[in-house]
Amino acid sequence: MKKVLVLLGLSLALTSCDKSETNIYLDDELEEVGATVIIAPQASSSSGTSGRVTTSSTPVDREEMFVWIDEITVVAQDSESTNYGKTFELVDDGSGADGFYLEDVPTNEVIDFSASSTSKEDGAGKFLTSTGNPNNLDGFVSRMPFAEYATDAPVSQYVENGDNVVSLQMNTQHGRLISSFQLDDDIQYNNPSNNNLPMYKLVVNRASESAYATGPSGVVSYWNDVNSIGGVTQTFDIEIQNYETGVVVYTRTIDETFVASTSTTNKYVVGLDFVDSSTVEVIFTWQAWDNNDGVDETTNCGTLTTQTINGNWSLTQDTILEGVDLVANGGINLNGYTLTVPCGSVTINGNLNGGGTLIHCGALVVSGNTQNNPTITQNCN
Repeated sequence: MKKVLVLLGLSLALTSCDKSETNIYLDDELEEVGATVIIAPQASSSSGTSGRVTTSSTPVDREEMFVWIDEITVVAQDSESTNYGKTFELVDDGSGADGFYLEDVPTNEVIDFSASSTSKEDGAGKFLTSTGNPNNLDGFVSRMPFAEYATDAPVSQYVENGDNVVSLQMNTQHGRLISSFQLDDDIQYNNPSNNNLPMYKLVVNRASESAYATGPSGVVSYWNDVNSIGGVTQTFDIEIQNYETGVVVYTRTIDETFVASTSTTNKYVVGLDFVDSSTVEVIFTWQAWDNNDGVDETTNCGTLTTQTINGNWSLTQDTILEGVDLVANGGINLNGYTLTVPCGSVTINGNLNGGGTLIHCGALVVSGNTQNNPTITQNCN
C-alpha cells in the first residue's frame, strides 16, 4: 500500500505506495529547526477544486502548535485539480491522532501541496477602555492572539514510492496593537478650588470610539481580529481638557501601523507642553511571535532648568545633575570621575578633559577640544 506522510507545523513528509493512503504528522525535530507551515486560502471543495475534501474534520493532538490555532486544512491537488486534502482539528485532551493522515493520494505524479489554518477567537476584539493602571498591560498581553496562517504558494512535489518530504512555510498577516495613554505626573492633580475634582481630563478618540481618564488612571486600546493586518493603520486623536469647563488645552495625534506576526505594546504619556515617546514589546508566531522593547513615555524628566557654571570645573567625585540643562562657561575636567546629566543637554564653552565618563540625555556641544579620551554616553532617564 502507498502512503503519503505530511509533516505539518514545519515540514510535510510523504510516504507512498500507489493511490492508497497519505499520512501527515507533526515533526517536532523539524519544528525545532525553525521550519514553519504556511496556510493557503483554498480550504474546501467550495473553492473551485474538484471535491475530495470532506466537510468533517479529523481530530489531531496539538502537541507544540500554538494554542490559538483551531483547524488546519491541507490541500493536495493533482494536475486535474482533484483535491486529496483534508481538514484537521487540533485538540488538547490527547484524544486525537498522533499525526495527520490523507487517503488515496496518487503516486508517480506531481501533487501541489498547500495548507491554511483558522484561529480561535477567544481573545479577538477591538475596543477602547478606561483602566486604573495604564502601566500594567499584562492582562491585555495575555489574551489569546488571533492569527490565521497560510502558505504563500503551493509546493509541487513528485510523489513516488517510499518516503517523500515536502516543506511548507506557514505565515500570517495578522498582528496585534495594545496601547495605553495617561496624563503626565505633573497634571494628575486635583483642583482645590473646584471641590477637589480633577484639574484635567484625558480624552482618547479612535474614529467613532472614545474613552477618557483622570488622575493616574488611563485609557487602553486593544485591536486584534480578522482586520488587524500588517500595514493597516489606526489613528488616535488625543485631547487634554479642563475638567470643569471642558475647554481643550492640548491636542496630539498618534498614528500606529500593524506589523504582521507581531504583537506591539505602546505606552504613551501626554503633557501640556511636551511629549516624550513610547514603549514597544512584541510576542507572536508560527513564523514566530517576537518581543521587542521600544520607547517608554512612562518615565520622563518633567520641566528642565538651566544650571550655569562659570570658569573651569574639575570633578572631585562622581556627580549627578538632575532636571537641568548644563551650561559650563569654561572647561570641564572629569578627572577620572563620572558626570551624569540624566535628563538635559550639556554645553561646554571650553575643553572637555578625561579620563572619566560623561553621561548625558540631550545634545552635547563642546566648543573647545575633547582631550584624554573621555567616555561619552548618551542615555536618558
